Formats: sequence, structure tokens, C-alpha cells
Amino acid sequence: MLLWKAADDTALAAFSRAADAPVPAVTCAIARAFAVELGAADVPIAWATQVHGNAVLDPSRPAAGATIHAGEGDILASCETGFALVVQTADCVPILLAAPGAVSAVHAGWRGTARGAAVTAVRHLAARYGVSPESIRAFLGPAIGPCCYEVGGDVAVNFAGEFVRRGCGGKFLVNLQAANRAQLAAEGVPESSIAAEPRCTRCGGADLASYRRDGARAGRMIALIALRAGE
Repeated sequence: MLLWKAADDTALAAFSRAADAPVPAVTCAIARAFAVELGAADVPIAWATQVHGNAVLDPSRPAAGATIHAGEGDILASCETGFALVVQTADCVPILLAAPGAVSAVHAGWRGTARGAAVTAVRHLAARYGVSPESIRAFLGPAIGPCCYEVGGDVAVNFAGEFVRRGCGGKFLVNLQAANRAQLAAEGVPESSIAAEPRCTRCGGADLASYRRDGARAGRMIALIALRAGE
């Protein structure tokens, strides 16, 4: 199930491969299975109903082994150690932010990216938890790439020209991952502290979940981050 586990001393930060998406509680079920594989079977987990926005949730740490629904939102943040925050994706950009003293998990589709979800997360970590943007390490999981993310002009108009190129038939191709990298860098996260999985979810292989490729049959991937004890 593990796709990528970031090398970070501050936080456990990892991305899963595609998994079946049981209904209901998609995120809840996959996230717990992923935590077990990561050797953190009893870690408390918070997940949210994602609504393609930039609202921030700051859930309180539940008991060991519990999995809680934090509410509606696309950004989760916490300063509590041993507490996992998760987002689920199937083409959107999953972003994990790790810093001394706090972590955040972000779900950024085109709407969230256009609304600056990554920017909101960095500013929230600074305002609420005293985190300096220069101390943040950002990990971007796999997302649909500019090779495959074809959109109409109504979507393309939300992005700067450097992240959009013309496709066929009046369509445009958008680079969501690059747009989010640029937002993070503009907020003061060092370029050298931003890492990304480059594969496109739609054409990069069956182990990656893609709604564009598989429609309602698409699985989901989990991005999980937890502040390590002692931070």
C-alpha cells in the first residue's frame, strides 16, 4: 500500500498507493489500514469531508486507536504529537507540511488551488502555531499532471499563464502540482524544502488512483502526516 514515505525527522509523512474505496467512510477505512502498514496501528487519526475549498480544521487528539471525523474542510492542522491527519485523493494534489511544532495535511484540487489552500495552510501554521515558513518541509503526492489534466477555459482562467498551455479543441492543460509548489515558495517555504512525486495519476500506472481515468470505479490514495514525539 505504501507509495512514498518522506525522510523527515519531525514528522511521519507518507503517501499510499490506490486502494478500493468502500462506502461509507472511505477515508476512515483506508487511512486505518495505511496506518497499520506504517507500523502505527494505534495512532489516532483525523479526517475530513473534503469540499474543494480552503477551510482549516484543527481537531483535538482523540484516544489511541480512534479515528475521528473533523468536519468539512480541505486543510487539517495540529500541534499534537502522535496524531495523524489524513486527506484522500484521486487526481487532486495531496500536500503534507511538516515543521517543528506543527503539521498540516492539505487537499488541493483545481478549486482549492485557485483559492490558495496551500497558502492558507502555511499562514495558518504561522498564525496559530508560531511556525516560520522557512522551517516548513513540504511533500506533494502524486496528482494528475499537465499531460492529462485537460480543462475548459472557465477553469484555466483561474491560473497564471505559466501553469497553463493550450490543448486541442479549445481545451487547456493545467499543471496543478506546479501551481501549488509556486504558492508554497511564494509564502516563504524554501524551494529546497519542497519535494514531489512526479508521476501523473491518470497515466502513471494502475497503482495510482485517478477519477479522470476510472470514474466512479476509482480508488483513493491516502496522504498521512503525524508530528513525532519530542517535537
